[in-house]
Amino acid sequence: MMLDLIPQKEEQVEVIGYKGRFVVREHWIGADGHDLFRLDSLYPGLTLDEIRYPMMTYPPEEKVKKVLPQILPQCGPWPEDFEVYKYDVKSGEMYDGTPRVTVYFHLKPGVIPSVEKAHVWNNFYARLDKAFQFIDIDSGKQPATWLKFAAKEDRSALRAAS
Repeated sequence: MMLDLIPQKEEQVEVIGYKGRFVVREHWIGADGHDLFRLDSLYPGLTLDEIRYPMMTYPPEEKVKKVLPQILPQCGPWPEDFEVYKYDVKSGEMYDGTPRVTVYFHLKPGVIPSVEKAHVWNNFYARLDKAFQFIDIDSGKQPATWLKFAAKEDRSALRAAS
């Protein structure tokens, strides 16, 4: 399977040789046939022009957001307790400072977790984990990012307030 990792407008990227994150503002094909980009820093004042694709990389959580919709169809069957293609991707750190990216799949309303359901969900997570083994979400950074999958119950605003 060929993954499309070409950055699109409004996506966040990092650029080799620069600190911080940038937002893709424009993408075009140069006269030499290479992809070129205009990027704005998340901190005002810095714009990079005519940056080539090999100079950019996705931060780990952005790469997961980009790749996940492309690999989900090959990781079926989708657990019947999950809202189809409804998930959140969050980044953070583990207790020892290791970067962590977690994909939270939304449960359908009224689903009550059980051992049997957890077994089905874990099989799905294992298929996803296997698919991500072939995708470098770290771009060579140390320490390696830890990728986790979990189920999440949607809470209504009214119930969350009580």
